[in-house]
Amino acid sequence: MSTAADPPRMLARLVWPAALVVLLVAMGMDTTVLSRQQVAAINPAEFNAKDFAAAEYPKIVKAVEAKAVELKEVATAVAADASAAGAKYGHIAGTDKYAIPVRFTGEVTETDAGLLTVDVAGLPKGSVVRVAVGQAANGTALRDVTGTLKFADFQNQTDYQQVANELKTKMLAEVGGKVDAAAARGKAATVVGVYVTNTGPEHSYLVTPVKVEVAG
Repeated sequence: MSTAADPPRMLARLVWPAALVVLLVAMGMDTTVLSRQQVAAINPAEFNAKDFAAAEYPKIVKAVEAKAVELKEVATAVAADASAAGAKYGHIAGTDKYAIPVRFTGEVTETDAGLLTVDVAGLPKGSVVRVAVGQAANGTALRDVTGTLKFADFQNQTDYQQVANELKTKMLAEVGGKVDAAAARGKAATVVGVYVTNTGPEHSYLVTPVKVEVAG
């Protein structure tokens, strides 16, 4: 038996499905289908420090070779005012530290634990120059020397540090690992690399190389 309330109920049953269809159509019209390339652009691949370092390393080597200053000039300036010398010749490499591209030629007098001790003329009295061709090499020196790789350019400290580690690994493979330290003793070596101020004792120069040429 029908009542006065039946028509509204029947109308409601018809309206709700119709409204749902309209909503689904509207949602479909508002949906954008993205290509695989567009999805990749929106969600970039995870940062790969090894690939990044491999791409940057040749640029760093080129910049260091182009801007390297004779170590005796840098040493004299550092002895007078380390901060002023760092600002003039290099780029910031941490608190009160500067990474400076240098070059020098001298006699290799000692070889020990991946370090070449080189006697370089013209340095302040008591100076000790060591070239790190092993694990003592400073990856952050390579990362910081050009002044183009900033912490703000990376997502976090881990990525920033990992780039330094990978640059060190790259240098050891292409430069340090190719130096026969034992055979170098007593020979002249020409070095281009990076010295970081305010590291180690006074008049101590630890250089991370990008180029090492041993005579003979």
